Amino acid sequence: MRKVFKIYKRDLKSIVKNKGALIIVIGLCILPSLYAWINIKACWDPYANTGNLPIAIVNEDEGAEFNGKNINAGDNIVASLKKNKSIDWIFIDEWQGNYGLNEGKYYALIEIPNDFTKGLVSLTTSAPKKPSIIYRDNEKLNAIAAKITSAAKDKLTYNIESSFNSVVDKEAFNILNGVGSKVSVNKAQIVQINDTVKQAYDDIGSIINYINSASNTSKSLKSFLSDSKTKLPEITDQINNLQSATEASKTLVLSTKDVVDTAALNLNNDMVQLGTLNNEYQQLLQKLKDINNGVSTDNITNTINQMSNISNSMTNLIDGQVQSLEAVNNTISNQNITNAINSLQALETIIKAQKTALTQLNNNVNINASKNANNTVLDNLSNLGNQVTSSLTGISNQIYNVVIPVLDNYAENTSSSLDNVSNLLEAEKVIVPQLNAVADFGMSTSDVSVNQASELNSRLASIQSQLKTLMDKMKNMDEGTIDKIVKLLDMNPGEISSFLSSPIDLKQVDVYGDGVFGVGLTPFYTVLAIWVGALLLSSLLSVECMEFEHEKLTLRQKHFGKMLLFLSISQVQAFIVTIGDKFILGVNPENMPLMIAISQISAFTFTVIIFTLVSLFGNVGKAIAVVIMVFQIAGSGGIYPIQTNPEVFGLLQPLWPFTYAISGFREAIAGPIWSNVYFDVCMLLVFVVVFIVASRLKKYFHKVTEFMEHKFKEAGI
Repeated sequence: MRKVFKIYKRDLKSIVKNKGALIIVIGLCILPSLYAWINIKACWDPYANTGNLPIAIVNEDEGAEFNGKNINAGDNIVASLKKNKSIDWIFIDEWQGNYGLNEGKYYALIEIPNDFTKGLVSLTTSAPKKPSIIYRDNEKLNAIAAKITSAAKDKLTYNIESSFNSVVDKEAFNILNGVGSKVSVNKAQIVQINDTVKQAYDDIGSIINYINSASNTSKSLKSFLSDSKTKLPEITDQINNLQSATEASKTLVLSTKDVVDTAALNLNNDMVQLGTLNNEYQQLLQKLKDINNGVSTDNITNTINQMSNISNSMTNLIDGQVQSLEAVNNTISNQNITNAINSLQALETIIKAQKTALTQLNNNVNINASKNANNTVLDNLSNLGNQVTSSLTGISNQIYNVVIPVLDNYAENTSSSLDNVSNLLEAEKVIVPQLNAVADFGMSTSDVSVNQASELNSRLASIQSQLKTLMDKMKNMDEGTIDKIVKLLDMNPGEISSFLSSPIDLKQVDVYGDGVFGVGLTPFYTVLAIWVGALLLSSLLSVECMEFEHEKLTLRQKHFGKMLLFLSISQVQAFIVTIGDKFILGVNPENMPLMIAISQISAFTFTVIIFTLVSLFGNVGKAIAVVIMVFQIAGSGGIYPIQTNPEVFGLLQPLWPFTYAISGFREAIAGPIWSNVYFDVCMLLVFVVVFIVASRLKKYFHKVTEFMEHKFKEAGI
């Protein structure tokens, strides 16, 4: 070891004494950093500058007539895009657009055809024709730009669909609002139909009795029939009004049924997801107990954070369920739904108690509280977890066995009631002409004989039987049923159309970091710069060691003595590039000391690998180091997920040191999971051990390498 360090000191003195060598070494320390910083800065946030990407918009829409109004969806799209600065929209005609696209002036072209609005309007008819938007892109200019413009096209299509659905739904509910007002105004008359039918039934009974008691008084019979006939036009008018209201109501009921069915499906999915989250929570709770009891060495803070995140997710799901059920309950007003809402709110209270207990446990960890204190909190968490599991089971049974059947049956029963009313009204319209005919017949035959009066009684009895059937079918058409129909018809068109056109709001949350693209590339380019730095050292500095004048050096002493100089310079390179990532580029790692440590370990590993290759094989070793770098760039998952590459890269990924160095940098930047950090460091040290052992082969390759180098110099190339 003394001779190894003696070689190292001699090399340092030689560098200090030789200004040219000193300048080269300083340059070698800084040059790899520039490689990383320039590449990271160039890719820092490319998606923030998409407003400079030119996309041609060609609008040839001729418009169409809808609801008595001339509309042009293409013009509306153009007006909306002019306010959108996320892309450089260029509004031109078809010839200019296609010419510019082919010439590379535009990255993409979106064409709105002349029948676009007609296609949208046709969706409200019985023979819809789906409208289309023509999209062309020029991938020759830039492959990534083509992906960005394609995403812009998809977002534009979604906005068009959402806006159209919102407008159509709003118009439909505006019309139904008017129908609801008519039904509300005529509610008394609609309810009175029941009384009118009953009155007709009683009147026919009176007619029969009158005929039986006054068969010899035809004049009195004629007067009575005339009085009854005057009531028939009133019944006919009321039937017509009710039919109009009923037909309008059926359209809304079908739409409401779809909404209620969707709510039932969402409840089912949410309960399944709540069960899954609770199972994950219970597993993490067991892990907490294991950590507290010393069975597990996992990080307790990370486990607490995961449990807290699960509690937040369960709370959000429960809030969504409660809001959905309350909205439905405002329409149905069902006690079973109210009970389900109360149960969900009680469950949410328990989950919030869990979050409080988790916070208490986290505080105990921060202040290094006693194990007994932690056990107390864990016992509380276990009890609360049992309560959550028990409540979930009860709520699931309540929703599956009671609430969902209520939702399913409500719309079906309302629709069935309206069908019954419609059928009854048709039947009643048939009866009215019969009543009119009977009255005419009675008045025209006031002078008939008693024998003919008996025949008249028979016909009246048949009509009375039909009225009895009609009365039985109309018994559900009371004031309460009509109030529910009116309430559905009077729903706010804007709110309902907004919900139906876009029922879900997507909230995007970055789990780690601030979502800047350049921060995500920092691990890859920093690791690559460290490797390039070690490769430059082997290219500009000699790996061979000169003999001392009066001392004999072994190959091993020469190897490790020279390697110390390479290791020292590579450590400086790694430190500079890492410090620059933070203070020059603005990367803010969660754990800066860990980031520096990973950079030093990576530099140590890479230098040992490259120095050993060059020391063993000379220029061939440099070529091998370059080939390894090329494979690592593509197969270490530094930029694209390894799953998106051909399968062979996934199989080779564990064999590259880049894989573990990049992973270590990611842990330091985004927040370490220490088990991952330990694994990455151990794997890097495995490479060090392997190549240090491989250096023992130098005595076998030394003469061959010297011979090859000599022949290479003789070739003069």
